[in-house]
Amino acid sequence: MKKELVDIHDKARKNHVPIMLDDGMEFLLDFITKHEDIRDILEIGTAVGYSSIRMASIRWDMTIDTLEVSEEMYNQAIINIKNEGLEERIHAYLGDAAQFETNKDYDLIFVDAAKSQYRRYLEHFYKNSHVGSYFIFDNLNFHGMVDGYLKSNNRSTNQMMRKILKFRNHILKDDRFESEFFNIGDGIAVAKRIK
Repeated sequence: MKKELVDIHDKARKNHVPIMLDDGMEFLLDFITKHEDIRDILEIGTAVGYSSIRMASIRWDMTIDTLEVSEEMYNQAIINIKNEGLEERIHAYLGDAAQFETNKDYDLIFVDAAKSQYRRYLEHFYKNSHVGSYFIFDNLNFHGMVDGYLKSNNRSTNQMMRKILKFRNHILKDDRFESEFFNIGDGIAVAKRIK
């Protein structure tokens, strides 16, 4: 990995920016590398642009639209993307993903944002997928708390764990998809649209 990317990664970790865990990132990159039909990607949750840059670095003919709700992180992502010379292939948008509208069709929709909104994002962007498109969802273990269901003293944390578990169960049963859950990183679901 280039020094500039290592710097983005390390700065994000130091500043508690929510980027993918390293083994989750390697899983995602490997998945895209093995699926050469993935060309157009929608990412929900840009953060500072680290994952977009890593994905775009796999193949020269890939384009990524990436959505970020935090203006501060969006601004940093724009700088990082430009510094890597990828502004022609990575298009960052500021705003709530659930309000984002496009007619574009994506081969992969990667969701790494507000966990409580995953079902909403799935339904909102279903129209932007096709049979054979993949949805990949990160953070479905919530730091290992979902499977062990370690009760938190925080009511909102408990609600979040229930929502994640409910979504995970939903995506595995939704007959529009062939889905698989991987206990990698912070829990990743891969759902291939079949209907």
